[in-house]
Amino acid sequence: MMTNSRSDQGLLILSFIIIFCNSLMLYLPVTAWLLVLGLPLVITLLTHQNNKGYFAKLFYLVVLLFLWLPFSALSFSLERLNQWALPLTLSSWIFANRYWLLALVGIVVGILYYLALRSATKIWDYFTTPASFKETLKTSWQQTKGHFWHYAKYYFLYGFGLWLFDFLGLWGTALVTTKWFAIIYAVVFWLLKQGLVLSAVYFTLQKTATKKLQIVPKKGWFYGSCGLLLGALCLQVFLAYQGLNVDPGKTPIVIAHRGVDGNNGVQNTLTALKNTAKKAKPAYVELDIQETADRRFVVSHDSNLRKLAHKNMKIADNSLEQLMQVKLTEKEKHAYLASFDSYLAQAKKLNQPLLVELKVNQGSGKEFSEYFYQLYGTKLAKKDLVHSVDLLAINALKKNSSQLKAGYILPFNLFSLADNPADFYSLEYKTATKNFITQAHENNKKVYLWTINSQKQALMAWVLGADGVITDEPSKIKQVFNSHPTKTYVTANLKLYLKGMI
Repeated sequence: MMTNSRSDQGLLILSFIIIFCNSLMLYLPVTAWLLVLGLPLVITLLTHQNNKGYFAKLFYLVVLLFLWLPFSALSFSLERLNQWALPLTLSSWIFANRYWLLALVGIVVGILYYLALRSATKIWDYFTTPASFKETLKTSWQQTKGHFWHYAKYYFLYGFGLWLFDFLGLWGTALVTTKWFAIIYAVVFWLLKQGLVLSAVYFTLQKTATKKLQIVPKKGWFYGSCGLLLGALCLQVFLAYQGLNVDPGKTPIVIAHRGVDGNNGVQNTLTALKNTAKKAKPAYVELDIQETADRRFVVSHDSNLRKLAHKNMKIADNSLEQLMQVKLTEKEKHAYLASFDSYLAQAKKLNQPLLVELKVNQGSGKEFSEYFYQLYGTKLAKKDLVHSVDLLAINALKKNSSQLKAGYILPFNLFSLADNPADFYSLEYKTATKNFITQAHENNKKVYLWTINSQKQALMAWVLGADGVITDEPSKIKQVFNSHPTKTYVTANLKLYLKGMI
């Protein structure tokens, strides 16, 4: 990688600065200001040009960073977005429309990537020739016309190569047995991956230039940029020590999802509740309730019984008496729908605390929860919890009773949440991060992750600091927590760190 050519040194300097920015992506606001204010100025000094075309320089730098950073080490993680809080109404709207928004974001990113690839072939020429921004962009588009995949394939191959590198790196964590070994492993992994990124950026800039590069940096620039890389390395050592030199905290409590323990009964039925409470002894049994046509409550996850009863019956269109005659079948087990009254009575008899999910299928969340509270506000045990994906329902419950513990269900986690009355969050585990859970704890809110059904997922929840796990396999997950070797915890901690979740 080292070269005696002064012009190549200048190219390496730019690559080094990009890698340094990549490291600072851990602190998104700092990096944003560095890119906007610093990099165009650095390019101007390196190329000995005047300050004209500042935003054009910034455009091409953003193109270059957009192409490479998504594949590079620690360039992006949900931790970045967790630093920003969204209004609760906006958060609720995003959650409600998440599938459409995900598709829209995918389309937009695809379009942006296409435009970036079409604009990228003359990046270096813009900084090393007198050509204007308009001329450079036009030439790039003309060069890639009809040859898009010729240029795009190298980026995709590079992305696949880094994905493979990540896969092998995560696979190798099984060899790690101690905290210090984990710290060394994480830093070496970062160094190797940044080396790949540096090589790719350097190679791309070399190949896309149409003439001999005429960049002659001032004395000391090369060594100064090496100093930046050393600073980035020190930062990674500090972060690895901070993220991996930790002791296992309190193990999460275990919550039986829909009242089952493996294949011991049909979900949300009295039979499953009895079997689970007696054998698994979970901290809570989670269940789903919905309002019937005669304004009663039945225990069911689905609003239509097509899946479990093989009948096209909507709960909101039928009375409780009609619904309780419906036979359910799941995994060769059979049972009948249960009213919430009978389920609550059975739970009290078994001394089993409940986590009740309010499925708002009629009216607004506010009306639904207020009616629910009128009927069951005094019947629920002190240990019982309530949660819902409908934020209006939770707000209404907390207004009616500050004593009732109510939580907000999050299908995914991208942004921090503004102040809200919820006592806890129930979060889908795939987007859980250490930062989100830490912030929740700072606001005196607990976090329960769902649906955790494997040892790998359970250890992940434990490392992240979750207060509880909602699982279809409570007996199995309790065994994982009760027989945890230190090595297993260290491995799980390292994997999450490499994924950018810690």
